[in-house]
Amino acid sequence: MKRFLFFSTGIFFTLAAIALKTPRENYTAEGKIYFSDKPFGESNAGAKSSFSSGEFIYAHMELQGGTIREVFKIKEPSKPEPYPYLMYDCIILKDGEQVGSSHNNNYVLLKPDDLQRSWINFDVLPEPSKATTLFSMLEDFSAGLGFVPLYHMIDQDHFPEAGKYTVQVRFFYRSQNAWGKEEDSDKWPELIDKFEFNFKEADIASLTKNKTAATETLRENAFRYDKLPAVFSNPAVITDPKATNAKIAAILKRDLPYRTILKFAVEKTSGTLWSIAKDDYGLPKYRYFNPHVYVAYKTDGSCYVGNVTLRENYSGGGTYGPLEVGFTSASGVQDKGIDCAKIK
Repeated sequence: MKRFLFFSTGIFFTLAAIALKTPRENYTAEGKIYFSDKPFGESNAGAKSSFSSGEFIYAHMELQGGTIREVFKIKEPSKPEPYPYLMYDCIILKDGEQVGSSHNNNYVLLKPDDLQRSWINFDVLPEPSKATTLFSMLEDFSAGLGFVPLYHMIDQDHFPEAGKYTVQVRFFYRSQNAWGKEEDSDKWPELIDKFEFNFKEADIASLTKNKTAATETLRENAFRYDKLPAVFSNPAVITDPKATNAKIAAILKRDLPYRTILKFAVEKTSGTLWSIAKDDYGLPKYRYFNPHVYVAYKTDGSCYVGNVTLRENYSGGGTYGPLEVGFTSASGVQDKGIDCAKIK
């Protein structure tokens, strides 16, 4: 099959139908995806088209006619979508029939340099220690970080038996028209390519182990800080006796016993320091400290930066209990990592 970058024609497709689309012969080639068992550099050197399930797999996409930003018509980041990305689908076929698709909810983070180039490298089935491509299940990269689609598709549903399979990789983008409205799916730019995948049941154990390790590596390295955020060098000076630095330090140590607190800083805010949260009946639930407390900490040998909120639970009769940690940024997703040596 030829590989093409194209704007597909037709009417509305379901997700499954979109996943089944393949390039057509009458489109002009505008790019190509290469695959290798070793990470690529700036060229496609070392590319091949067939792999066994015991090999690691990497890819290199090259475009013609413009940069990644230009060809895929990637819009500027916004509050609901703070990072540039491409969308990704991994499709499994056996004897020409589709047996599975990761569908269209995979987002691949793009770095600023990626947008200005006509090529990009990305992981398909990487060695865990060399995994670098950050996938997400949400466009704001707030959830589902670290998974690698093909690793997570290696199960009995997608690979029911040993043998030769075809893996299709599809990059696309939900482009917008001149008015900023999302275009119909038949106008989305996309690039599709494939490789042969010889699946062996003897490799299942190592593939499962590598899936877990790759996920942990990518989550650990997602959005790492190069240095401490500015709040640490310019914190708020709190004069309220209930929230002195000494008291906050004691609260963090007591309520976050699994962390070694290396440094913390209270953010600067305008307005009142305290607010009261009420229930549906207008009765107090708790009183909370408005500024976030940013925390640099160490756990399990690694360092991270996150933030916590402090609150006093309502005790009744107009009184509140002791100040405590009410919420941590690590409750939903893992905090951003940082080299421990950079916490000064």
